[in-house]
Amino acid sequence: LSMTVSAGAAVLAAPSDIPLEQRAMAVDTIKADKAIEAFESDLKKSNNYDKVFEDYKSLMDLSVEISDIMNLNWAETEKLNYGMNTTSTRDELDKNYNECSEYKEKIDEQIKSILESKYADDFKKYWGDDKTEKVQNMSGIADMAAKEFNDRYYELLNKNADGKEFASLLKEVIAHNKNDEELDEETAERLHKIINYCNSIADYRYYVNKFNNYGAHLGLTELKGENNIENPIEKLVFVGEINERLKKAYDYMVKNNLCFYDDNGKDMAGATFQLIGSEDSEIVAFGDNDVMRTLIHEFGHYQNFFGKEVDSEDYYFGTAHSSPIVEFDSQMFELIATDYYDEIYGDNAGAMKFDTLVSCFQIVTSATMAYFENSLYNDNVLKMSDEDLDKALTTCQFCFTNPGTYLGYSLTMFNAIQVYDIFLKDKQAGIDKYFEACACEGDTYEEVTEKLGLVSAFDDNAAEYLKSITNDIFKTEYGIDYDTALDYFENGTYLGKVFPTEQKVSVNGGEAQKLIAYNRGGFNYIKIRDLARLLNGTSSQFDVEYDETVGKINIVTGKPYTANENDTDEIAEVKTAGQKAAGTYSL
Repeated sequence: LSMTVSAGAAVLAAPSDIPLEQRAMAVDTIKADKAIEAFESDLKKSNNYDKVFEDYKSLMDLSVEISDIMNLNWAETEKLNYGMNTTSTRDELDKNYNECSEYKEKIDEQIKSILESKYADDFKKYWGDDKTEKVQNMSGIADMAAKEFNDRYYELLNKNADGKEFASLLKEVIAHNKNDEELDEETAERLHKIINYCNSIADYRYYVNKFNNYGAHLGLTELKGENNIENPIEKLVFVGEINERLKKAYDYMVKNNLCFYDDNGKDMAGATFQLIGSEDSEIVAFGDNDVMRTLIHEFGHYQNFFGKEVDSEDYYFGTAHSSPIVEFDSQMFELIATDYYDEIYGDNAGAMKFDTLVSCFQIVTSATMAYFENSLYNDNVLKMSDEDLDKALTTCQFCFTNPGTYLGYSLTMFNAIQVYDIFLKDKQAGIDKYFEACACEGDTYEEVTEKLGLVSAFDDNAAEYLKSITNDIFKTEYGIDYDTALDYFENGTYLGKVFPTEQKVSVNGGEAQKLIAYNRGGFNYIKIRDLARLLNGTSSQFDVEYDETVGKINIVTGKPYTANENDTDEIAEVKTAGQKAAGTYSL
């Protein structure tokens, strides 16, 4: 999660060495009231063009500052909830939030009022149709339904509500916003592309699981010691080896104490906050055993904000770091950073890298969650029970507080995998492509993909291309191709080469009998027919029938066992029982 915020351009220099706790974080109500009064007064006067636009820009600055404070309040509240050092009490944060809501509503109404004034034509000529339309369609906190939602959302957060309560609120929001009119052609086409994408990569998680299970066979999924990193921020120093630009960002972050973390055993989460008007950003990260990887992800955002300034006009009109693929920079960095895991995790580096790669690749299939994001155009979600919706979304707040989160994560990871493939073949070329991608702020997914020369997830052959480069990556890193991994997949367990061992067993204290057992991973596997033979004549006897035409094995309880001529055959290897092919049977 990346949130773009500021603490007021009037307060900060660029760069800033003012300690975070000394920065202004409350609404200046006197300044806000004066700015609103001045605008109202000047708007009523004739031939006052310059003054009106000067007032208008002042209101934009205030609007940005107030939005920033609301988001910084969120960061402070999160730190408070997770036991980290905070700069405000909950009462102060609640007061700030209430004042922010009140003044944001007033300012948004004032800014829209220019379109109903005598300066409307001048405004449209000055700003152009695009920005005029953005002002005209502003809803934000000024929309009372949105304000009511925000109040209820924060109420649920503060009382540690469960997922079902958030799911219920989500369904109310969808019902409120449901548009019964016909979709415009452009929206309908985009929804069609998204649904096609969801369908085309539906089996990609299963595909990646083949590699995951082969990794389990090699011992690469046995994570240990990932929690034993004494100072995760100090471990981030490896970024200086990648690039001088990253080193400068890291050194500045440490010098100004702009990163907070806490490995407190709660759910893993992180956020990066840019401070408009300065080069500063703040990272907040917390969780149990993933703090280090959370920091790596968030540093991907941080370094991209470092050294960049955004003015309030760009921020207000939604062009400041508003790219719908904002997670691209952090996901690319996560993958590139795996090449430096030896310095972070030591002996556990191999397992951590494999786990990171598999986890990242599986994110692509989170596009299926886009169906919920498209729920404004259908009532599928409204028909689901709160319990089912909670299970489907896990953290269902994301679905309505960050529109496009699931789809965005999926599309950006689709591209990040391509950049990582470039990096593995040529490290410098991969780093160059990474920074080229970071410079694409404000562009759409299609624009970024075209600029970087990558394959779009919406192309007809996208799913097959994704499988191809995933295959290449695993071949390069582990010498595993898909077909090999497939042989090692059996519903999460690979039995591998097993050696028959003779065991002596008795039934109900009777005479010891010979039994061939197959030991693997601490378990003894025995044939169904061998078990039936041993239990024959007891109250637990059963017969085994095999229907070859449908590949079905039936166990008939209570019936004496009918011997089979192959009863004594020994098995040398078991590996493909999970495949949909000959040799797979239902029981």
